Amino acid sequence: MASTALERRRQRQESLFAYLLNAPAVVLILVLVLYPVGMSLWLSMHRYNLRRPETFEFIGLGNFVEVLSSYEFWHALQVTLYFTALSVGLVIAVALGIALLFNESFSGRGIVRSLLLIPWAVPGVVNGLMWVGLLGEYGPFNEMLGDCVELFNRATGAQVDYMGMASPVVALNAAIAAHVWRSVPFACIIFLAALQAIPAEQYRAARVDGASSWNRFRYITLPWLLHPILIVSIYETMNGFRTFDLIFTLTGGGPGDATYVIAWQTYKEAFGRLDFGRANAYSYLIAFITMGLAVVYVRLLYRRGTVQG
Repeated sequence: MASTALERRRQRQESLFAYLLNAPAVVLILVLVLYPVGMSLWLSMHRYNLRRPETFEFIGLGNFVEVLSSYEFWHALQVTLYFTALSVGLVIAVALGIALLFNESFSGRGIVRSLLLIPWAVPGVVNGLMWVGLLGEYGPFNEMLGDCVELFNRATGAQVDYMGMASPVVALNAAIAAHVWRSVPFACIIFLAALQAIPAEQYRAARVDGASSWNRFRYITLPWLLHPILIVSIYETMNGFRTFDLIFTLTGGGPGDATYVIAWQTYKEAFGRLDFGRANAYSYLIAFITMGLAVVYVRLLYRRGTVQG
C-alpha cells in the first residue's frame, strides 16, 4: 500500500513538472495566437472605422451581413475561386509530373532536385516583382505573347487585340502562372517523398503480371499519392485564398477590379477605407471558406487514400 501511494505521488509530481515545463509555451500561444484571433472576432462585431475613431458601436453580425450583401465580396470571391481552383489544379498536375520524372534514376538528379527549390526560396514580393519584369510593357514574355497573337491574326485573319497586362484575362492568368511557379516545388517535394515510400515489390509484381505504365500509375502510384494530394490541396487552397503579396506587386488589383482576390479586398477595406470592422469580417469569412473546403477535401480523398501495406 505504501509503495502504491508513493508511486501515485511520484506520478503526480511528474505530471505537475510536465505542466510547469509546458506553461511558458502555452502562455506564449495564448498571447500570440488566441488573443489576436479573439480581438479580431471582437472587432468584426463592431462598427469601427478610423475615419470616425470615436465611433465604436457593437452591431453583432452586422458587418458580416453587409459584407455578404455587397457586390465587392461576391466579385472578390468569384475571382478568388477561379484563381484558387486553377492554381491548385496546375500545381498538383505540374508537381506530380515533375515528381514522377525526378523519381527516376538519371545522371545529375541530385543537382536538378536542388535547383527545383529555387522558386520556393524566392519571397512572394520578389516573385511578383520578377514577373512584373517578365510581363511588363517591354518584358520578354510580354513581347513573345504579342508576337504569338500577331502571328495568329495573320494566319487566321482574325483581329485579336493583345493588351498585355492591361487585359483583365491576361493579368489574372499571369498572376496564376506566377503563383504556380512559386508553389510547385513544395508540392513536388511532398509527392517525391511519397513516391519513394512506395514498395518496389508492388511495381515488380505488376510488371510480371503484364500491367502497362498507365495501369501501374492508376492502381499503384495514385492510391499511394491520395493522402499527399490531400495535403497539397488543402495547403494550396489556403495559399490561394490568402494570396496578397503577389497581387500587390504584380497587378495591384487591376486592371480595374480584375484581380481583386478576397485577400486584396480585405486589404482595401482595412487600409483603403480604414474600416477595420468589415475588414475583420472579411478575414473570418476567408477562414470559414477555407475550413469548409478543407472538410470537403478530407471527405473526398481521405478514405480513398487508405493503402494496405
